[in-house]
Amino acid sequence: MNPRDAYLDLAEDARDYGDPDRAIDTAARRRAARWSAAAVAVAVIVLFTWLRPQPQSAPVLHEPPQPGARAHSLYSACRDDCPTMLRLTDGRDVEIGVDTVHPPGNYTISPDGRWLGVPEGGGYELGDLLGGPVHRLPAEPGGVYGPWVWAADSGRIIMAHHRDGEVSHYVDLDLRTGRMTRPAVPEGTEIVGLTGGGDLILMPPQKVTDELTLTVAGRPVVFRAQTGPLADDDHGLWVQSRGDQLYLHEYGEEPVIQMYGPGGRADAYLRIPEGRYAVGPTRDGYVVVEPGNRTQRLYEIGGEERLVGEYPRDAGVVIPGLARH
Repeated sequence: MNPRDAYLDLAEDARDYGDPDRAIDTAARRRAARWSAAAVAVAVIVLFTWLRPQPQSAPVLHEPPQPGARAHSLYSACRDDCPTMLRLTDGRDVEIGVDTVHPPGNYTISPDGRWLGVPEGGGYELGDLLGGPVHRLPAEPGGVYGPWVWAADSGRIIMAHHRDGEVSHYVDLDLRTGRMTRPAVPEGTEIVGLTGGGDLILMPPQKVTDELTLTVAGRPVVFRAQTGPLADDDHGLWVQSRGDQLYLHEYGEEPVIQMYGPGGRADAYLRIPEGRYAVGPTRDGYVVVEPGNRTQRLYEIGGEERLVGEYPRDAGVVIPGLARH
């Protein structure tokens, strides 16, 4: 595994920690013996470069976007001391701060590109890019807030208050009303999705190899792997959701994203092309990243392949709908 692949691996661990440097140090020791294994997919941070030998940056605006402009993506060009840019759907890049993509997993955009979530003073803020309200979660001792799960219609987000990967509680925020509630979740159980009807998808504690049991709307459902294990010594469990569709990463002879319905039936699968890595689902497909020595691009696959975007070298990128799960 080259240094770039190693960083992608470590970044996946870092998203769970309030202190990303500690996370990377810890993960490096834990994973040093495994860096010769195949590269793993990254969920929240991916690295991009321009195709052209002498790239030209997108125009930068130093004022907030005008109401009515939705977000296309969010990125910072490097890990330290780089401006963080909000890319709008009209192609403009708006500078919104410095070092705001890191630690990984703490920044988010709603699936419809309307809401931008950023940490703020130990708490968390979700602002409406179309000119609506800002919802604020106040800081609480003992950890930080991070985005965990988006509703597919962008009307709700589940936030987790966590430290070093240990979640103390969740907050369910209704963005239409601003109402916040704390869902009751059994100890050791993690929220990994919301159904299309708004019910929680929970993952109880278990050892995962070829099958996974999730609690969907209060009912246990078994999801069985089709092409390879769901986790092994070199790959952790990868669960993503978008409404009633669940996405599980399987590690057989080739990496595959299996798509399951809420009843546990495998509906379809996406083969991850060689040299690309999984990022997350969209309304019409699934996003992968293609890294390289000079060029790294974001593509949507699942139907007709589509180039989503190109970004500066070593940029950490967040796409709409991407959160911890």
